Amino acid sequence: MNPVQRPRRLRRTPGMRGLIRETRLSPDSLILPLFVREGTGVREPVPSMPGQIRYSPDTLREGVARAIEAGVNSFLLFGIPDDEKKDAAGSAAWAEDGVVQTAIRNIRPEFPGAVVVTDVCLCEYTSHGHCGFVEDGHVHNDKTLPILARTAVSHIRAGADMVAPSDMMDGRVLAIRSALDAEGFTDAAIMSYAVKYASFFYGPFREAAGSAPGFGDRRGYPGHRVGRQGSERPPRRGLQRERRVFDDQSRSRARACR
Repeated sequence: MNPVQRPRRLRRTPGMRGLIRETRLSPDSLILPLFVREGTGVREPVPSMPGQIRYSPDTLREGVARAIEAGVNSFLLFGIPDDEKKDAAGSAAWAEDGVVQTAIRNIRPEFPGAVVVTDVCLCEYTSHGHCGFVEDGHVHNDKTLPILARTAVSHIRAGADMVAPSDMMDGRVLAIRSALDAEGFTDAAIMSYAVKYASFFYGPFREAAGSAPGFGDRRGYPGHRVGRQGSERPPRRGLQRERRVFDDQSRSRARACR
């Protein structure tokens, strides 16, 4: 037996149950993004995101501890490798000694109850700054999927509770789920960026993660915000960004999910 849907993944730990509990807003419902760059002793302010700091794997515990004191128990890690480790395939993304993998192993023993989520994307790790495998000047969707899956497996193996693929490649969630299950990580959860639009909201994140594309843009990755055609297949679960801004899209999805 290998069920596709396993809702018990989201009930596995107290932290996970608190994160997804509905009809209330409290600190344990929030996820704090944390940016981790390679090196040691790093505490680097992010100008575009006042109050946010880029940490290194050894100083990340400071940000985690501060958030837990405030009641926030869930964290979304974004990795920033050294420039010399970036290549066309983004191979540093799945390296066992990669920046995210090392950061997870550093904080997990000290904060066993924290919910550790990891961003799964290639833009921080590729020399061209795009979110997938580039061929003839275009991002090749299907050739990107096994790379994303391999990255997700490496994060869970390092100790993450959940992976959050933000690349917006078609079929990525199924590819990642299949890879995790094949490696025995059936309890690992996936939080997809179910709804995402090309907008200036991502400017601060691109600066914080050093992930601006080297050519072109990413308008072909997310949904098209000026129409509802992309709303015909409703997201059952997942992260929906810019929801308050694009209320018409949210209404379409709400009706489709009923």
